[in-house]
Amino acid sequence: MSLGAISQQFLRDVETATGLPVHVEPDERLQPPLLARVQIARRGAPLHRVTYHPDARAMADYLIASQCAFVLRLHALPAAERFDLTDTPVAAEESLRWVRAFPPSASLPPDRQAAFAEFLRTSLLSMVRSVPVGFRVDLDLRTRFPELQEAQEQAIRRQIDIHASVLTPDVQRNIPEAPLRMNLAINAAFAKFWGRELNEPGWTLPYLAAGVVTRGDELLAKAEALGLGPSCDRALIQGWADELGLGAWLHWVPHTA
Repeated sequence: MSLGAISQQFLRDVETATGLPVHVEPDERLQPPLLARVQIARRGAPLHRVTYHPDARAMADYLIASQCAFVLRLHALPAAERFDLTDTPVAAEESLRWVRAFPPSASLPPDRQAAFAEFLRTSLLSMVRSVPVGFRVDLDLRTRFPELQEAQEQAIRRQIDIHASVLTPDVQRNIPEAPLRMNLAINAAFAKFWGRELNEPGWTLPYLAAGVVTRGDELLAKAEALGLGPSCDRALIQGWADELGLGAWLHWVPHTA
């Protein structure tokens, strides 16, 4: 696939900032709501990897630019201030308790319970890590690169639709209450934030009906209390985790290139 000028520039900027190239490829294994992801090179890896879902090919330039922006935010910090996020044993223990106490999964074999717990854990950690920082990345792209706005809005609207699927009775019957409410709170914050930016106030109405708009507002207040620069990203992520009751899940370790 031929890349646009902006995404090519971002790829060059990442290579300049980190000394490593970026490999880009489609990946149909990405699960909703993920349209793209970045794996930042660590422990001597020879490159960074950006993947995007083939169904989002029309938005690829925006998706590549936004994923590269996460790498550039990390490397804009002094080396001593760069941290990676992992989870703690508390995360594994708590997510497994959810699964074992949830009637639809309480009688599953242990390996399937463990897989379900891992899905819940990794999904929530991914959202806590990416959504609040993503607001800052996307606002910056929106300001500096109006050429990407159409693709950006397509991606946001697709995510709004995917998030709304969690509100359906079939999905809600199959997710334990605690992680379900956390997921909905993050989705409510996403809907409120982008509803304001794109003049779509109706996006929050399903979350109002679900009773989670206040929690979404509290997450946004945590974000708005901090600066927009990368030096605030760790505090931002930790603040969202604390607000959701997941603070003990996070373990910060120095970034190793």
